[in-house]
Amino acid sequence: RCAWSGGGQGRLDKLEEERKATMRDPREQGVASAGGDAVSRIGSAFVSSVVAGAALGAVRATWSNIKITKAGGRASAFMQVLGVMGDYAMTFGSAGLAFASGDVIAESLRQKEDAFNGAYGAMGAGLVLGIRSGSIGFGLGAGAVGAAASLAVGASNGNVIRGPSGFGDGKIPTKKFLDN
Repeated sequence: RCAWSGGGQGRLDKLEEERKATMRDPREQGVASAGGDAVSRIGSAFVSSVVAGAALGAVRATWSNIKITKAGGRASAFMQVLGVMGDYAMTFGSAGLAFASGDVIAESLRQKEDAFNGAYGAMGAGLVLGIRSGSIGFGLGAGAVGAAASLAVGASNGNVIRGPSGFGDGKIPTKKFLDN
C-alpha cells in the first residue's frame, strides 16, 4: 500500500509535527538552556573558551610587532604567532574551565540552580586570571566584575543580552515562505 494513500497521511502528519517540534528554539518550548550533566557543561565551556582564546590570540598576534628575520624566516614568525594563540587559548580555556567548574560545584553543593552559581564560577575564573597575571588583586577585581555581570544576567533571566522584546520570544507566529 502506498504511503500517500488515505491510511498513511495521518502518520506523515505526525512525522511532520515531530520534525517541527524538534526544530523550535528551546526558549520557545520553555526548556532550560543550562541542562546537561556536569562533564558536558564543563567540557563545552572549556572547548568554547579555548577556541575564543585562540581567535583573540590570532588578533593579538596580528596587531603585535612580530619580526621576520633572515635566520628564522617565515617559519619563525609563524611559530611566534602560534605561541601567542596558544598562550591566549590556555588562559581563556583555564578561565572558562574554572567558571564552569565553579558553577557546577556551587549548584551541586547548594542544591539550587540560581544566579549565584554563576557568580561563584566568575570568582573562580577571576582568580585564574589573577594567577596568570601575577596579581591576586587583579584576579579578585576581575572575579568581582564577572560575578556582578553574572548576577545581572541571572537577575534579568538573560534579557540583558537577548535583544529587544518581541525578538525570539515565540509570541509572534513564524511565516512560512516555502510549503514543504
